[in-house]
Amino acid sequence: MTDRNRLVAMVVIAVAVGWYAGSGASREPRPLEDRPVLRWIAKAAKSLLWVAVFVEEPPAQHAEIRSHIGSDGYVAVDHGRGW
Repeated sequence: MTDRNRLVAMVVIAVAVGWYAGSGASREPRPLEDRPVLRWIAKAAKSLLWVAVFVEEPPAQHAEIRSHIGSDGYVAVDHGRGW
């Protein structure tokens, strides 16, 4: 078998395995009411994400930009001092 035929065979097998594995998704998942722990985890995660949005203040903006004219005549910005 040549390398090209081997590659085509591997791709066909990978697609077939993926198709077979994905065919199980047609089963209905259990309702959320049957999973109180997962419902609590989801509610806690949503709440913590909203808290994280408003708790941390945005970083202070620096108005000072340090630059100088380099030996080649162009402006050289000191990026290490920007934070």
